[in-house]
Amino acid sequence: MPLLVMGVILLFSSCAQDGFDDETFSGSVRNTTLSSPSAADISIAASTDNSKTIITWKVIYGAGGYICSVYDVSDPSAPVAVDDIDNTLVDGCSLAVTREEDTSYQFIIRTAGNAELNNKEAETATEIEFNSFTETYATIPDGSDLATWFAQNPVPDEAIENDLCYDLVPGGSYTLSSDIDFGLKQVTLRTTSQTDHAKITYTANSVSIMTQTALTLKYIDIDCSQSKEGVIELSPTPDESLYAATGEGSYYNIQKSIVVNGCNIDGVKGNFIYDNNVAYCLETMLVKNTIIRRENSSEASNNISFYFKGGFINELTIQNSTIWNSSDVSSTYFVQYNNSGRCSRAGYNRNYVNYENSTFYNIAHEGQMGNYSGFNGQSTSTWVMTNCIFVDCGNKQICRRFVGGSINSSDATFRNNTYMFEGEFESTNGSVDNYDMSGTAIEEDPGFKDPQNGDFTVSGATQISLRTGDPRWLPEI
Repeated sequence: MPLLVMGVILLFSSCAQDGFDDETFSGSVRNTTLSSPSAADISIAASTDNSKTIITWKVIYGAGGYICSVYDVSDPSAPVAVDDIDNTLVDGCSLAVTREEDTSYQFIIRTAGNAELNNKEAETATEIEFNSFTETYATIPDGSDLATWFAQNPVPDEAIENDLCYDLVPGGSYTLSSDIDFGLKQVTLRTTSQTDHAKITYTANSVSIMTQTALTLKYIDIDCSQSKEGVIELSPTPDESLYAATGEGSYYNIQKSIVVNGCNIDGVKGNFIYDNNVAYCLETMLVKNTIIRRENSSEASNNISFYFKGGFINELTIQNSTIWNSSDVSSTYFVQYNNSGRCSRAGYNRNYVNYENSTFYNIAHEGQMGNYSGFNGQSTSTWVMTNCIFVDCGNKQICRRFVGGSINSSDATFRNNTYMFEGEFESTNGSVDNYDMSGTAIEEDPGFKDPQNGDFTVSGATQISLRTGDPRWLPEI
C-alpha cells in the first residue's frame, strides 16, 4: 500500500484499526475502477474545543487509500491548502485539520487505486463545501435600513441567553437612519464573507448601535462620516439587573464582550465607543483585524475613541489592527476612563490594556494615548504592548500614558515597538521615558507608503524583519 505523504499533521486511523484486516478491507474487490466516497458518507464536525475539523468517511473496499485536499476558500480566486493537505494520500478513513473561526472550506476526496488488487483510482472526486461560521438566525435583505428592519423584526427574548447571528448579504448596502438599542439581547451582525463585506452607512447626524450586553460586528464596512456620535454606545438607561452583577462594587457590570473583527470603520468624528456617562464596567472589548479611520471634527463633543466617562473597560485588546486620523484636529485622548475605574471596584482581580501587532498614525497628536488614573500605579494592572508601530501619536509620551503615568508592578510587557514622532524617536539607549525598558524599541522609520491616504505599507527593514505593526501592511518575505 502506498505510503502517507510526510510533513503534514494528520489524525487518522488505518482501515485495519477501524476493524478491517487486509482481506476485509479489500472486500474481494479486484480488477475494478473504484468510486470515491459519496457526500452522504462523509462526516464533517468540529472537535470539542473547535480547534480542529474532523473529517471521516466510509471505507471503499479495495482502495489503496484516499487522495485528499482541504482548502480555505474564503477568497475563492485564491484557495489555500489547510495544513498542507493538497492531493495528499491518506491511508485511513479520517483526518483532522486546523479549524479557523468564520472560514469557508472545501474538501476534495478521490479514492486511490490499488495495484496489488488491480483496482484503478476513481475517475471523479467528491467535493464538499463547509464553513466554521456560527449558525445564522436571520438574514437581513440587501438595501434595508437597519433601524426600520429591527423595529419591524425585534430581536427575540432568546437572545438574552444566546447570541443570535444576523447576516448581511455579501456586497450588500445598508443604512442606519436612527439609533438601534439591542439592550440586554446578544447580537452578532456579520457578513458571511471575509472578502466581500456588506456596507452600513450612518445617514443621520446622531446615529449609534447601542447595547448593554455582548455585541459582535464582523466583516462589515461602516461609513459613519455623517454622524458625530459614538459608532457604538452603551445604552443610556441600563437594566438594574446589571448593577453590581459581580457581587461587588457600584457598577453596571456587563460580563460579556464587545467584539469588532475584520471590519473597516470609516469617518469616525466622535467616539468609537461611548458609555453615555453611565457607570458601566464592560468586562472585555476586542478590536481585531480592523481598520478605523478617524476624521476628527471640532464639531463633535470630543474625539476620544474609547470614552468611558462614567466607567471603564476591564480588559481592552487591540490586535492586528490599524487606527489612524486623517484630519488636523487632535484628540485629547485615545482612551479615557472614569478616574475611579479599577478592577477591584467592579469585582475583578486584574485589569488589562493590550496592544498587539497594530499600527497607529496621527492619533492624539497633541494629546494623550491613555488617561485612566484608577489603573496606574496598581499592582493589579497588566499592560502589554508588543510589535506595534506608532507614528505621530501621543505627543511623544506613548509609553508613559499607556501605563497611565506610573507602574507599580512587573506586569508591563513591551517588545519591538516603534515610537516615532515628527521624525524623532522616543527611545534612547533602549528605554522610553523609563517605561519601556525592554531594549527592543525600534529606532527606524517604518517608511509608510502613503499614510496621508491610508496606505501604511511598511518599507522599514527592521519592522519587516520582526513583522511588526498591522500584518496587512507587511510585504511577504
